[in-house]
Amino acid sequence: MSARHFDSHDKILLLQHGCTELLALAQRRGVELHKLLSGTSIFEQDLQRPHGRLHHADWLKLLRNCQHQLKSPELPFLLGNAMLNSRYIAVCQSLQYAKNLKQALCHLYYFRHQLFPGLYARLYQQNDHIVIEFKAALGLAAQQPFMLTIVCSLLLSLIKQQLGSLTGVSVQLQQDSAEHQLWGCELSVNQPCDTLRIPLPLWQHAFHDADPAQFKAARRTCRQLNHVLIKQRGVLESICRLQQRALPQLLSQEQVASALGLSNSTLKRLLSRHDTNFARLIDEVRRDAARNLLQQGQYSNRQLALKLGYSDEHNFRRAFKRWTGLIPSSFKGMFHFN
Repeated sequence: MSARHFDSHDKILLLQHGCTELLALAQRRGVELHKLLSGTSIFEQDLQRPHGRLHHADWLKLLRNCQHQLKSPELPFLLGNAMLNSRYIAVCQSLQYAKNLKQALCHLYYFRHQLFPGLYARLYQQNDHIVIEFKAALGLAAQQPFMLTIVCSLLLSLIKQQLGSLTGVSVQLQQDSAEHQLWGCELSVNQPCDTLRIPLPLWQHAFHDADPAQFKAARRTCRQLNHVLIKQRGVLESICRLQQRALPQLLSQEQVASALGLSNSTLKRLLSRHDTNFARLIDEVRRDAARNLLQQGQYSNRQLALKLGYSDEHNFRRAFKRWTGLIPSSFKGMFHFN
């Protein structure tokens, strides 16, 4: 394995998996095609090829070009909806033919690299909601809000189309959003993480367009595309998964580099390229694990400290206050545990 396996140039997408929809939306708003393709390795004739491909780095450049040319707040919302309803994207077709939201989201999670290789998600139950927490798999500081809005718009459109309503569904964002009216559901900002919260009763509610035969056919196409669109995790996701499995032990940077088949210096360069460092990733893994464990409501501070690799509960309390602004007992009280 080399550093290139964790680079956006090695994440391949099909042009018909969002690129052509994005270009069509931008051109309908008066932007010339050559300005949108500027700085990418995509040529106009590539867009006519049924299985034309592009690197994820080119996809990110297209997003930057569109943001620069249009400055249109509704663009990512429109793109998410267009992708969901595209007849050329097998993953999205399969979502609408799934029997329920549980099957649809499990399917999307498995094949997410075919649409969103720059993001990954944690999915867990929190009281009476299913929570999808979105995280960056690659360094996407500038494009993260845009990409996140595309994903959430796609999922919100799916829920509304198949279940008829977004009642009880909410979005929480780390960054402020000026487009409150465009989300179509409850929105809160300046939150500790980016999440989509779905009421548990919607999880297994039958989809309006459920069709087992059509779902199976679309899933077969997705599996065939896996031979072209190789499933590869980004470096940030790979490191976090290694550390999560190791808890309460913490792997050293040298141990992680060895597990990924990289030299220590190469790993440092990769993390710098993704605008982070090893200590920050460890801190994020502990923070996420602490929030998840506290939401279960059954662990003392001493038990949590042991599970997260802290020497004592006082160090854990200080770290948790730094992460959330709350002490653990106050955070736990937010979830109404006895």
